[in-house]
Amino acid sequence: MTTDVHTELVPGTYTIDPARSACRLTATHVFGLKPVAATMSLRGGTVTVAADPVASTASAMLEAQTFKSDDVRRDSDIKGKRFLDAERHPVIGFRSTRFHRDASGWRLTGVLRVRGHDSEVTLALETAEPSAGGCHFVATGVVDRVEAGVRTGRAIIARPVRITLDVYASASAA
Repeated sequence: MTTDVHTELVPGTYTIDPARSACRLTATHVFGLKPVAATMSLRGGTVTVAADPVASTASAMLEAQTFKSDDVRRDSDIKGKRFLDAERHPVIGFRSTRFHRDASGWRLTGVLRVRGHDSEVTLALETAEPSAGGCHFVATGVVDRVEAGVRTGRAIIARPVRITLDVYASASAA
């Protein structure tokens, strides 16, 4: 795990490469019988690494229609009107509002927009390292799906959804 963002990364603005990046989601049935793992594709976004790390920012967009688990019926339900309403809200967005360090490491706090509803979420930065032509970041956190605007499905899925963003970003052209 890279802990010193300031010395490891070259300051600048980096563009997320959707083809190399991934979002993984994990939740459990309310009864806790089986974990549910799913993925979603990133549409894009940017990461700005500032010379002073606390001034760094990030934004990302996920494609709601790309939700995919091991159950086609579940996927259809999650993308449907009761949950993500992907037809009317095709993008799930995140924009950072604060980057800070605490005793456990770097944290990225921001606004998550799901179904037109904004909620605050904090992600733990697990990895921030240079990669070929840019940077590689891994951030994890837990989203309370009800606070994020997905209020239905109490008997289907628990409230906390663990999210892992594995992002590769390339240096943006000046």
